[in-house]
Amino acid sequence: MQDYPQHLFQAQVLSAYNDPAFDYRQNFEIHLQPVYASFFLTTLFFSSFFPIEIAGKLSLSLYPILIAIIVVRLGHRLGHEATPWGALLFFPLAFNQQYFLGNVNYLLALPLLILILLDYEDFLGGTFGAWPMARHCLWQVALFITHPFIFNVYVSLAVVTAFIVRRRTAEFKVKVLASLSVAILLFVASWVISRVSPSSQFPAAPGIGWLVPTKTLEFFAMMFNGMQRLGTADCVALVSWGSVFIVVLGALSANWRERGNPPLLHLVFLVLTIYGFLILPFRIGAYTYINLRIAAIIYFLIALLLAQVVRFRGWWLYLFIGLLACCMAGSIVKQARISSEINEIVPVISAIPPNSRILPLVFDNDSPELDSFWFDIHLHDHDYYHVLVGGGFNPYLLRAPLHPLHYIRGQERPAPGEYQPDRFSWKDYSADYKYFLVRGTPEGVDKYLSETCNQVCVSGKWTLFERKLR
Repeated sequence: MQDYPQHLFQAQVLSAYNDPAFDYRQNFEIHLQPVYASFFLTTLFFSSFFPIEIAGKLSLSLYPILIAIIVVRLGHRLGHEATPWGALLFFPLAFNQQYFLGNVNYLLALPLLILILLDYEDFLGGTFGAWPMARHCLWQVALFITHPFIFNVYVSLAVVTAFIVRRRTAEFKVKVLASLSVAILLFVASWVISRVSPSSQFPAAPGIGWLVPTKTLEFFAMMFNGMQRLGTADCVALVSWGSVFIVVLGALSANWRERGNPPLLHLVFLVLTIYGFLILPFRIGAYTYINLRIAAIIYFLIALLLAQVVRFRGWWLYLFIGLLACCMAGSIVKQARISSEINEIVPVISAIPPNSRILPLVFDNDSPELDSFWFDIHLHDHDYYHVLVGGGFNPYLLRAPLHPLHYIRGQERPAPGEYQPDRFSWKDYSADYKYFLVRGTPEGVDKYLSETCNQVCVSGKWTLFERKLR
C-alpha cells in the first residue's frame, strides 16, 4: 500500500507525541480535524493496547469486516430464497487501485457508502422514529469523519434517492429534510472548526486539471489486469476476470426467469458515478485523483447490482466462487511479493539510531508487480523508520491540509523533492541530515556520497550512508 507507511507514521506521531523518548514535538504539530480521521482515530485507539504496527493492521481489518457486513446485510435484505451470491464479488474488488495506492481512509469509506445508502433506503421506506433517525445520523457522522469526498458522493446520491422514491406525504418530507439537515450541520461544524483551528501554510498548487479520456479508461481497466496497463498484460488476471464476466453472463442467461428485477435506484447510481468518473477533473488544487477515486465506487455498485439481479445455480455457482477465489489468490500473491520488496528496508533502517534526521533519495520507487506510471509503491518506505525505530525527521510529509501532521513553522528543511532525487547536491541539501537513505543508487551517486559519507549497510536496493565526522 503505497501511502500506508506515511499514514502509519502520522498515527505513530499522534500516539507518541508526548513521549519524551522521541523528538516529535520539536519538528511536528498536530492538526487532527473531524474529517479524514477514521484511520488515525482507530489506530490511536488500538495503539493503547498493541504496538503501532499491529494497531494499524487492526484498523485496516475494519475494511474487509465492513464488506462482510454488506454481504450479510444483502442476505437479510433479499431473503433466503434469493441468496445474493453475487455479493461475493465485493471481496476481490476490495483490492482495487485505491488499496494499492494506500488511501486508507478512502478504503474505509467505500463500504460505509454502500451501507449508508442501503440504510437511507430503509429509512425513507420505514416508519419514522427516534432510532431509525439516530441510526442514520450515526452512519452520516461515521462517513463524514472517514472521508469528505465520499460523503459528498453520498449527499448527491441521497438527493437522487429522495427524488426517485418521492412520496407526497408529510412524513416522507420530514425524513428527507431531517437527513439533509444532519449533512448540512456536519458541513457547517467542519467549516467552523477549520476556521478557528491554526493551520500550516502549504505551497500554492495548480488550479484544476483533467486527464485525457484514454488515461481515465486505462486506470479503470487496471483492476482487471493485475494493476498493469493493457500494454503490459497480466495474463492470469485477464483470464480470471474475463472468466468471471463470462460466468456472470452465463448464469444470468441460464436463470433468466429467476433473475431479480434490476433496482432502478441502483442503476441510476451506477450511471451517475460513471458520468462523474468521466467528466470530473483529476486535480483540484492540492487534491489529486479526484475522478479516478470514483472507479472503486463503480466497482462496488456493480457488485451491489449483481448481488440483486443474478441468480447463481448449480455449476454456475461453483464456477463463480472458484473464479473469485482465483482473483483473490492472484491479488494476495502480488501483495506478498510487494511486501517482500518493502521488507528489504528493515535491516537498513534498523541501523539508524532513534531521533535521527534522514534524507531519503529514492531513485527507484517502482515494483515490477505494479504499473510504474500510476504507482510509486516504494516512495514512502522510508517512513517505516519512524514506525519501527521511532522519532526523527524527514522532509517528505504528505502535502495536504487534511492530514493531521504538519511541520512546525520554520522546521521544514531543504530537500531536492521526492520525485527529483537526481537534483541532490551535497552543498544544497546535506546540512540538515545525518543519514542518507538511498534506493536504486545510480552509477556515480555512491561514489559521490562516499566522499563525504560512510556506507553503513546495504539491503536489496537500499543503501544507507552516514555523514562522516569532521
